[in-house]
Amino acid sequence: MSEKKPYDITVIGAGPVGLFGVFYAGMRKMSINLIDSLPQVGGQLNALYPEKNIYDMPGFPVVRAKKLADDLLEQAKSAEAEITLNTRVTSMKAVPNQENLEYWELATEDSEPIRTKTVMLALGMGAFRPRKLEIDGLDERIGQNVHYILKPLDFYRRKDVLVIGGGDSAADWTLAMAEKGEGGNSLARSTTQIHRGSRFTAHEATVDMIAATGANILKNHELRSIEEYNEDGKKRLRCKLEHNIEKTFKDLDVDEVIICLGYVAKLDFVKDAGIEMKKNSIVVNEKMETNLPGVFAAGDVCHHEAKLKLIATGVGEAAIASNYAKCFIDPKAKAFPGHSTSVMAKS
Repeated sequence: MSEKKPYDITVIGAGPVGLFGVFYAGMRKMSINLIDSLPQVGGQLNALYPEKNIYDMPGFPVVRAKKLADDLLEQAKSAEAEITLNTRVTSMKAVPNQENLEYWELATEDSEPIRTKTVMLALGMGAFRPRKLEIDGLDERIGQNVHYILKPLDFYRRKDVLVIGGGDSAADWTLAMAEKGEGGNSLARSTTQIHRGSRFTAHEATVDMIAATGANILKNHELRSIEEYNEDGKKRLRCKLEHNIEKTFKDLDVDEVIICLGYVAKLDFVKDAGIEMKKNSIVVNEKMETNLPGVFAAGDVCHHEAKLKLIATGVGEAAIASNYAKCFIDPKAKAFPGHSTSVMAKS
């Protein structure tokens, strides 16, 4: 059996920038692999704030983050890309070498190496995974009644919910659960938020809004153990909380636990490949090229003199990177892709 041909481009990062890069690469008739370390596409839109409203995307006076991610995925489907999720790239190697490049070989943790002629790094903050809470019995309940990535909000309706964390994401989810709607009722039946510190790091305005909801806010508290039990045929969780200054304990019975302790972001493979960095960002030129041949970067992970870390500018950078990747593969190709109205009509 012959070896599989290298992809024309591999987009690493399935957030909004990566998804738009896939769309544009598809419009240029490139073969594409999209890879991400998370188990779903959307990046931070789905992982950190799926229910937040976004106001600065062209054509959308207001759009929910999850809806934007869904629409970008739908748009990207026209590219017929292969999608590889829940997989982290660990290294990049030029074959045979950078001076006489045939393709890049991307090693991963869990799958076969990926061969690709060009690479677009759309990594956002980096290949990120939720910062785990080390409590016995917690891991086997992830995705059931313990959540690092939020389920659709209706899943939590009329349930008792515990939110763990003191940052913006934790505050957002607490507010989403506890805020009173038009009928005067909150989404969750009860909402408790615990934070190990004495003050929250979330935005002050959000903290004030949470205080107005009547949610149960416990500072200097940590989860020490969790036990599942049945009540009227339903699984419930008994959480033992410790006040970490007074060293006292209390039990809290809930239906769901949401853990928001931040994300661990890594750019190790980027640095190891010899890509030029400025602090923790990838240096690019006006074509979104890095210092390595055939490797481009776009979105929050990249740096240039006019850089603005916005989704709106990131998707523009992805379009630039895709079109110049096409030129890298085919030097006779024009960077200008043509107007989508005519190009897509021919597809």
